[in-house]
Amino acid sequence: MAISAQGLDHKSSPVSTRLDIRHLRRAFKQFGVLQIDAVNAVARSHLLVLRSRLGGSHNALLELLDDATYKRRELIEYWCHEASFIPERDRALFKWRMRRAENGELWKGIRRFVSENPNFVQQIEDYVRANGPVSAGELQKNRRRDPWWGWSDSKIALEWLFWIGRVSVSHRHNFTRYYDLSERVISSEILNESLDEVEAQAELIKRAAGHLGVGAAEDLVDYFRLPKREGKQRIQELVENNELLEMEVEGWDRPGYVQRGTKSAAVNSKSVLLSPFDPLIWFRPRVERLFQFKYRLEIYVPAKKRVHGYYVLPFLHNNELRARVDVRADTKSGVLHVPAVHSEPSKVEDGVVESLALELQSLAFWRNLERVKVGQRGNLASQLRRVMAA
Repeated sequence: MAISAQGLDHKSSPVSTRLDIRHLRRAFKQFGVLQIDAVNAVARSHLLVLRSRLGGSHNALLELLDDATYKRRELIEYWCHEASFIPERDRALFKWRMRRAENGELWKGIRRFVSENPNFVQQIEDYVRANGPVSAGELQKNRRRDPWWGWSDSKIALEWLFWIGRVSVSHRHNFTRYYDLSERVISSEILNESLDEVEAQAELIKRAAGHLGVGAAEDLVDYFRLPKREGKQRIQELVENNELLEMEVEGWDRPGYVQRGTKSAAVNSKSVLLSPFDPLIWFRPRVERLFQFKYRLEIYVPAKKRVHGYYVLPFLHNNELRARVDVRADTKSGVLHVPAVHSEPSKVEDGVVESLALELQSLAFWRNLERVKVGQRGNLASQLRRVMAA
């Protein structure tokens, strides 16, 4: 159910090799929200998520996503599950978050800065109004760094205006965000639409259940990062209204919830490497419940203390997470480096290594790299090298 809901089964593959906006729309129906991450060890996380569903090429997916977001305006950026892409029509579902942010319910550092510098924040908004799309770097005239995360004053002001919905991301250049007034980015119909807070939270919980297939209460609450207490209250209300169904899930020590009308059918997953921020696995407690897979991204772990590697992608094969693959794309030399590859205990079955070899070749081709180079680390490394050589 979880794999099918996320579009990671074989039946969900695009019927056409030429991707267009229809494929992207279908992907967003499956996962609803696409987390943005700046790490570019292989490719941006959001592009890896799209690749696992749609295939295509790296540049084609980037162009498709940019076109949908910054030209067609079918997608927008906002804080949903971290910084994310969402369909523009869903903006009203997050207006309660904008109102709460304006009332001070957001990161302490931003809240403190805004309360202490209201005139400066207003000057930033006035500048955007007068000059159009602008980045934080262009606004930063005073180079003194704020001790909070080292952000410039102008970036903090822009982030607050973004949180409360006054400005939106107009476009990106080399991944840098450019902000403009929301009324110049988002259609007036969408901009003026609003929902009651309880109604919006209930709708987000229902959608989370649909995107997850089946989820525990904390899974549903985390999907759109709802307040925990209110989120669990919405779940109980939806169960009472028979819009969510509570069920037992084998191996879980807590109930699961599904949308009313959800159908279960046997599927087989794609054999694909997943982004660390793929919606199927971004909530680590659920990953462990679903796949008995303890997953920790070790980017911020000192190199000598890393167990599996710097940027490790889980390998989904035959409905299980079978391996952990440390991957790095070297676009200058045209090599996809695989410094380490580890199998999961008791999860190496016939065909896993061969399927992983094909997937790595596919990933290299997707990234326009000429070859794959497998390193020495990990209990699958030597076997993978032999298969790749053959």
